[in-house]
Amino acid sequence: MSFELISPQLLAEFRSRKISSSTVIDILDGLQAGDALTPKIRAINAPDHYFAAQAYTVSWRMVRKGSDILQAQPATWSQVSRFLVPELHSGAGLVYVAGAGPLLTHAALAGGMSCTYFEQLGFAGVVLGGAVRDLRELERLAMPVLASNPIPTDTQGAYWVAETGTQCQIEQVTVQSGDLMVSDVNGTVVVPLALTAQLLQQALAIDSTENAMLEKIRQGARLPELINITGRI
Repeated sequence: MSFELISPQLLAEFRSRKISSSTVIDILDGLQAGDALTPKIRAINAPDHYFAAQAYTVSWRMVRKGSDILQAQPATWSQVSRFLVPELHSGAGLVYVAGAGPLLTHAALAGGMSCTYFEQLGFAGVVLGGAVRDLRELERLAMPVLASNPIPTDTQGAYWVAETGTQCQIEQVTVQSGDLMVSDVNGTVVVPLALTAQLLQQALAIDSTENAMLEKIRQGARLPELINITGRI
């Protein structure tokens, strides 16, 4: 892979505490960086999901006619086969992220068989900038699959895979391979790779502060006073 791997120890502590996407985006706001994906992309099969792992991207584009309309076109399978990321033998520590620019709601970017394969490769999750299909098969997976909607139609003949392992676009958000993806019931946040070490350390400190605040609130403390002390809400 062409990107730097995040410290496994730091990421393991982050995951064990299940640092929320809300905390992550608060930190990113202060850094004037990062983005949250549209809420139209949601967990299809595991609503109470959580993952924090690095993105591995698949970029889709619309198939367009060539300059010679009489020339034979590539087979539809050859146009899309790279979506299975054959260059990877393991997805451990990674999230599969596919995008085509605007949400691709009328054709599935993955389905039950491919997502089952991605789970077997060890991906922490699948994030699709558009539709998915084969819900019955997806419901059997422990790995969360996030998509905009179910649909039976697939992409073959209409879209092709332009590149993998580089970047992809999901609406207004550009996801680079290597970026940290944090997803939970609140939504999905994209953390630029260059900021991950700083963000992870800040997030762990904030998590400790906010957990202490919650415990004091449960014991009767007044929240406005705690905010004045900690600067957190």
